[in-house]
Amino acid sequence: MVKKLLLLVVLWLVFFSSLASGYDVLLWGNQEEPAPPQEEFLLLGDLGGHGFSPEAWVDLLPPPEKVVILPSKEDLNRSSEVLNELSRKGYPVVVSDALGHFVHSFSFTENYHTAVFFNFLQDTPAASFDRFLQELQEKNPDLVVIFGTRGNRVLLEEQFAPFRDRIRFFERDGLPRNFRERITVEEKPVLLFFYSSRCPACRELKEKVTPPVFEKYADRIKVVYLDYTLSKNYEKLVLLEEHWKVEEKTSVEIFSDAGYVATEDPERITTLLEELIEKTLKSPRTLPPPRPPERAEELIFSRFRGFTPWVVAGAGFLDGLNPCAFATIVFMVNLLFVLGHSRQRVVEIGVTYTLAVFITYLLLGLGIFQVWQTLAAYRIVSRIVYGAMAGVLLVFAVFSIRDAITYKKDRKETGMTLGLPKGLRVKINQYLKESFSKRRLFAAAIVSGFAVSILEAGCTGQVYLPTIMYIAREIADYRLKAIGYLVFYNAFFIIPLLAVFLSVFFGSQSKALVEFGRKNILFSKIALACLFVVLSILLLESALA
Repeated sequence: MVKKLLLLVVLWLVFFSSLASGYDVLLWGNQEEPAPPQEEFLLLGDLGGHGFSPEAWVDLLPPPEKVVILPSKEDLNRSSEVLNELSRKGYPVVVSDALGHFVHSFSFTENYHTAVFFNFLQDTPAASFDRFLQELQEKNPDLVVIFGTRGNRVLLEEQFAPFRDRIRFFERDGLPRNFRERITVEEKPVLLFFYSSRCPACRELKEKVTPPVFEKYADRIKVVYLDYTLSKNYEKLVLLEEHWKVEEKTSVEIFSDAGYVATEDPERITTLLEELIEKTLKSPRTLPPPRPPERAEELIFSRFRGFTPWVVAGAGFLDGLNPCAFATIVFMVNLLFVLGHSRQRVVEIGVTYTLAVFITYLLLGLGIFQVWQTLAAYRIVSRIVYGAMAGVLLVFAVFSIRDAITYKKDRKETGMTLGLPKGLRVKINQYLKESFSKRRLFAAAIVSGFAVSILEAGCTGQVYLPTIMYIAREIADYRLKAIGYLVFYNAFFIIPLLAVFLSVFFGSQSKALVEFGRKNILFSKIALACLFVVLSILLLESALA
């Protein structure tokens, strides 16, 4: 009975944090007396500047999980060995302006509400503020505590201006003896925004569609973004889905202690989100705790047992309808034909590209690239690559239109940009055959398939793939079966890609189409230009998403 009650309380605190009122941060420094009893605070900020000996200081400190140490210059000079020892023991020792070997900041989170601490000791800090601001942007803290000096206060306030509404600044030089101050971190109602970092539609909703709604209520709610491709976040999502009996699961789901929103429709989600926020703000803070669900692992495993191979195959096929991958293979096949490669070589390269996509998605499912994929840099690379490809396609479109105009004027096939004179075409083909060896072409196909898959991994089945990935990573007894499902899923994932490849290949080689193109050069050039423009727009959308 006691265990059940404890579980109920933990679940309520973790998932329905808006019912809590907040927590206190106790700051103390320049002390002549020990810190107050541990029971009086959740987190203690020690400002240094005290009169204790290094040995006494260590004995008077609370446990590492209850304290952040913000040493003064005197502490660094007098107690550097002790501070290094405390750091090795797990105490967060913060020096933000690159003095010593300590951390530049420390953050403490309780029920998704975060306090971040900075400690600047130099009047002219030799530090890059960009990383501080990026860190704050990512953590979206409720409180930023900055300790500085009279000399650096103006600079720090200017640098941290975007977060001025949540900053408490303290000048160390002006603190009185036995300084103590208690700061309460007020907890706003929390909305948990579950999404997949590998899903373009999710990013569209997260970064463009929903922010205006959240900004409207920014001073009254807190939004926490949780990527459910990470196991710990998927566990939370499954528990919430079970509690709220979510039947139609989508790639984006948003929860509060008053309900949920589950939709991918950009027009509906804003209306539903406003309704949920208003309902959350009006909900009483004394609601009885919900019925505790089963453990997350058991729920996920029960989902996994309900899967059949053909259900998994269907999910893989639907997720494989990726226009960006289609645009790439259409472009590649046509380019290989323009360069004069044989049908056999085009088939080999097309199959290699498709297999590269298959293997990359399989590895993504297993989580091997999970850490790399979540890096912000991959988004920048993605935009550059797709923007460059879109630009090349637009150039091809211009060339096709130019050829159409040239042909309409002269009625000759020679002199066209995309249809070079025979002698020059022979020389170019000879050069290409020497430069683009079989080995290089295969390497290019592999790299292209890998890059396209990594840079624009499409929305995966919100129920199927995350569940299979979780089982494959977390539950050893069923790992082999889960990996088999992953292989099956990805095998059907590439079927649409293979279908596009074969249709483009046989379409490009069709004698009827070739003959039609010769007799209708003007129409063919205009149609080709339209195709290049459409593919370019698809890639530009991915670059700007």
